[in-house]
Amino acid sequence: MHRKRWIYGAATVLLSFSLVAAACSDDDDDSSDNGDDTSSEASSDGTLKIGTLLPETGDLAFLGPPEFAGAQLAVDEINDDGGVDGADVELTQGDSGDTTTDIANQTVDKHLADGADAIVGAASSGVSFTVIDKITGAGVIHFSPANTSPDFTTYDDDGLYFRTAPSDVLQGRVLSDLIAAEGYTNPFIFARQDPYGEGLLNYTSGPLEDAGATVLDVVYDPNATDFAAEVDQAVTAAPDVIVLIGFAESEQIIKEMIAKGIGPADVPLLLVDGNVGNALGENFAGGELAGVRGTLPSAELTDEFKERLLEEDSELVDFTYGPETYDAVMIIALAAQVAGTDDPGKIAEEINGVTKDGTQCTTFADCKKLIEDGEDIDYDGAGGPYSFTDAGEPSEATFAIWQYGADSQIDYSLTVYEAAKLDG
Repeated sequence: MHRKRWIYGAATVLLSFSLVAAACSDDDDDSSDNGDDTSSEASSDGTLKIGTLLPETGDLAFLGPPEFAGAQLAVDEINDDGGVDGADVELTQGDSGDTTTDIANQTVDKHLADGADAIVGAASSGVSFTVIDKITGAGVIHFSPANTSPDFTTYDDDGLYFRTAPSDVLQGRVLSDLIAAEGYTNPFIFARQDPYGEGLLNYTSGPLEDAGATVLDVVYDPNATDFAAEVDQAVTAAPDVIVLIGFAESEQIIKEMIAKGIGPADVPLLLVDGNVGNALGENFAGGELAGVRGTLPSAELTDEFKERLLEEDSELVDFTYGPETYDAVMIIALAAQVAGTDDPGKIAEEINGVTKDGTQCTTFADCKKLIEDGEDIDYDGAGGPYSFTDAGEPSEATFAIWQYGADSQIDYSLTVYEAAKLDG
């Protein structure tokens, strides 16, 4: 069963002022959406070069396969349709690791040395914060398909940071609305101590408290080796629902919860985009996750698009953030086609505009034809629509609410879709 509705959240009011200008502008005005002239230090050589910074290793490694596949699929299709400005796009894939390693910096250094015009990644907000200054300081576009920390909205990025993933201002609203709608009044929230965990915690607990709920939470060290003390706090709270905002460490926390009598069979459990998926379920082969639900930014994907991703990687078990990665590459390429150059600063000036206020198109070939005919475009891709704000991020997004079946794997037939939109 599927249903969809629009949610307008009071939690998004703080962003509404910046969105008014975006809503009233057209594509011709979008060259100034990201601030002052962003002419880059990177050279223009006539070939659009994109490097990825995605999790092959680390605590989000389960998100890597669909993201790598999405990037490769986009470049394959772009080049099959003649490339950008008559030249094939060059793609170099790279690992981001996580915040416990220096892999991200090493990958970025290599991409910059190789002349990348744009770097797509990281998946982790925390990782992106470790490299954003290096990337944008070099005059190169930094474009994440999965960063959701609200802190990026106002970050001083010289107009060079973008993301296809929506801010957790929106996911927090969807999650809190779900909890409130089902009558829970005593939620307990586990949140990892990083920009992602603490941001989503704030934008979930705030609306719940406004609705009259008593929210208790614990912010934990994701690098800890034991979570018994944190789980004990949840036991003491006697919650009527538990929310777990985490990455790979979620497996250990859930097993500790089960051992102490507050597992999913005892207290309803809600997950989020950082941990929900079949990869987590593979660690609970006894069906312990049956009935557990989770929210994540995701449009309703067509079987045809899934098959295209599977052609890139036949071993995919999830498609999480694959569409957003695909769209990030597509948006960069279309902005470069509009700009008529691979200069990152000039491309950045066109990125917001190609996502809104023009003729709708959904493939690179169709969008490219419209651009060549002199038309403004509104690219709505596999994970869209997006309608970027001045800050270079979606003003609207669709969220899937997934549910695990008896085998601890996602039962897609039970998926519910909720759409959220920033005020303004």
